[in-house]
Amino acid sequence: MGNKLKDICHLHFGFYDKPKSKGDAIYLQARNFNELGLLGHVGDALVTINDKSKSHLLNDGDILFVGKGFRNFAWKYSSKIGNAIASSIFFVIKPNQNKVDSDYLVTIFNSVKYQSYFQSLGSGSSIPSIRKNELESIEVPLPALDVQRKIAALSELHIKNLAVTEKIIENKNKLFQAVIHDILKR
Repeated sequence: MGNKLKDICHLHFGFYDKPKSKGDAIYLQARNFNELGLLGHVGDALVTINDKSKSHLLNDGDILFVGKGFRNFAWKYSSKIGNAIASSIFFVIKPNQNKVDSDYLVTIFNSVKYQSYFQSLGSGSSIPSIRKNELESIEVPLPALDVQRKIAALSELHIKNLAVTEKIIENKNKLFQAVIHDILKR
């Protein structure tokens, strides 16, 4: 089918620290992400970069994957958000860019097929948890890099389409409520 994740990526756990209101890097936690696994507000949890935390600074293309709890999702870090360190709720996946595109890996990990598989790994316990060796053993299909990029681009368009659709629904609901309110005012 493909390659095991451990053969195309390096994996390690995020960094455990107590977030502070002042610091040098954003401390990314699961609560910073919405139900679609997209980054939301990040400004209130920071950590200081020191000898202990320095090696945990994220690099462009690193992928965060939540392996604990009921919401497993993957997200790709970009330095555009500033210096950041992932909390220990995350696995940090560093793809070999010569073999696998980060956006492609995020796309397949967030797909229904992989989400179902991740849920099955953690089933049977009160708080599901995926072990590192289980994640490393996951088979990843590897089409050519240009095909991986096309799949990732298609996913990005799909996510943008969903966001526009959500905004349309929100606006239709507001319009409906305004019409009802106006009718009842008469």
